[in-house]
Amino acid sequence: MLLLVVLTTLFSISSCLASSQYVASKRDLSSLIVTKVPDYVRPYVVRAYTLDGVRLGPQVYRFPVTGASSGNAFTLISTATPASTELGVLPHVHLAHYENFFCLRGRFSLWASKSNTTSGRILTPGDYGAVPYNTTHTFQILDPFTEMVGVIQPGGFEQLFYFLAQANYTSTTYAPFPQGNFTTPGGDAGTISKLQEFDVYAKLDFSPPTDFDANGVAGDAGVGVWHNGENALAGDSQTPFFVAKSYGPKYLAGGGNGTGEYFIVEPFVTATQSAGNFTQGTITMSQLPSGVKPETYSLPGHTALEVIDGLVGVRIGGFEEDVMMAIGDVVFVPANTTLSFWGEAAYSKVLYVGQGRDTLDARLMAEARSWGSAIWPAA
Repeated sequence: MLLLVVLTTLFSISSCLASSQYVASKRDLSSLIVTKVPDYVRPYVVRAYTLDGVRLGPQVYRFPVTGASSGNAFTLISTATPASTELGVLPHVHLAHYENFFCLRGRFSLWASKSNTTSGRILTPGDYGAVPYNTTHTFQILDPFTEMVGVIQPGGFEQLFYFLAQANYTSTTYAPFPQGNFTTPGGDAGTISKLQEFDVYAKLDFSPPTDFDANGVAGDAGVGVWHNGENALAGDSQTPFFVAKSYGPKYLAGGGNGTGEYFIVEPFVTATQSAGNFTQGTITMSQLPSGVKPETYSLPGHTALEVIDGLVGVRIGGFEEDVMMAIGDVVFVPANTTLSFWGEAAYSKVLYVGQGRDTLDARLMAEARSWGSAIWPAA
């Protein structure tokens, strides 16, 4: 019993040390670009891999948006890691958090099980998986350099990783993760069973099916549609589902009179799938024509954009500087703050997450039409 108390105390101290490394408490608004995520709500941009992180085995977790920086609206997590023959985490459920998985680089397997139905998918870049409340899930990393982007609603879930961290991680060369032989942090039964205060409830009797077919589908739900047909979103906020890149619903917006920028919105989560709590998906954009001003938005909830292809420009109210964002860069925009964003490259794409129902994608889709292509019109 004494040993458990000592270990718990050490974990708590480790948690405090870890979390203090990654947030900036001084209210400095001199620049939009930061190297430490603020511990209060303000606009900011973080560059890919410039944030310090925490290490669990070979996995490095960085937190471009935290509960503190978003007013607990959502947390955005970047996980960079090499391949492993083991599960990345032992199977578990969350009762109060909706977890979203997006593949930015490499490949990973993701399993979701609920109501006696288990589905598995191999996710490649651009693919998405939804894990609503009370869904058993786990994952396995498959490629030598894989990066998962996680969106968890509500915010604050990063505290779990501060608690579990085996070491802080920083790199003067911005290496996404360290080299070396590390044990994969699937977690042992004793540890994961003590994590209920972080909304992690172990499901140690779950055995994920590994009989993936040639299309990257496994499970007892029969033959699943993946990279071979249209992927539908769930009809409610309780059902887990998957969306392969550009195989979900698509909407074309913009391009007014043939002179403006085109946007293709591909929603993963709308108000229907989140009970109105948040939205998430991707926005593909053409290059902003010379001399054309980008649209300006002001939204009632917080918004985050992560560049996943091309080069994207952003302009935020209260800051004179325009910022050019590359792949992996993240911008956080508080509620009621003006935002303009545009494509600087011929082809650019962002992953978005918005708080509530009246979000960036909802605004774009309100004036959009259903679209059957991943690319805007050629003329």
